[in-house]
Amino acid sequence: MIRFGNLVFKYKNKKIFDNFNLSIKDNVITTIIGPNGCGKSTLMKILVGLLPYEGTVTIDSSEVKDNVNALRAKIGYVAEKPDNQIVNEVVYDEIAYVLRNLGIEEGKIIKEVHKVANLLDIADLLDKNVSDLNTTEKQLVCIASALLNNPKILILDESLSILDPLVKENIVSVLKKLKTQMTIIHITHDIEDTLYSDAVVVMNNGNVILSGTKEDIYASEKVLNDLGYKLPFMVELSNRLMFYGLIDHVIYDMKEMVDVLWQ
Repeated sequence: MIRFGNLVFKYKNKKIFDNFNLSIKDNVITTIIGPNGCGKSTLMKILVGLLPYEGTVTIDSSEVKDNVNALRAKIGYVAEKPDNQIVNEVVYDEIAYVLRNLGIEEGKIIKEVHKVANLLDIADLLDKNVSDLNTTEKQLVCIASALLNNPKILILDESLSILDPLVKENIVSVLKKLKTQMTIIHITHDIEDTLYSDAVVVMNNGNVILSGTKEDIYASEKVLNDLGYKLPFMVELSNRLMFYGLIDHVIYDMKEMVDVLWQ
């Protein structure tokens, strides 16, 4: 779906990417993890055509810089801070904004807004003023807006970190269902977020340090430690329990862990 080939990007005469290469597959949740300033968010801004670059960046084999408007229409983007994205006073209007700009007739907009609101369990917020929402609710509105036009690519740029834990669990469940319809890229600095990923990319200083399945990444514990990361809690717990013969495989979900131990 997405390919960065020999990407070169400079910012104020400093090279952020120098012959950077990365491929991201379709129908998976790919988590890109790395410390602040490693280039994660810059990479996504290049992908959506906001920054000039050298090399190739393709979506479905189409070069981004040659097809910015057409490709951008296929991308849903959610940033870390919802207040920087929201432009309407009422929740319904904010979610409907994308389709209204495309000139879609209101009857279809109503149907699509309620569909995505029900998916994210925020139908009760549609008539509220955005200023009356808490941070988690505002971010859910931003996610709903990004999903409204059925994007081929959904980019979550540190946008799940501010969600309440139970809400985040529900959103992760929704994302796992949606990945059959789109490419999902999650940018984060929290290694715990890799637990629900199909593929993981570890970046540092504009380079890919590790890339593969989460199992591949967790097997490179020393490399992770050198970058300042510990294994996710559930992986460490599973390793300890396997050492004592209490389980026979790594368990990523706490509910599953409790069920196995209870047996």
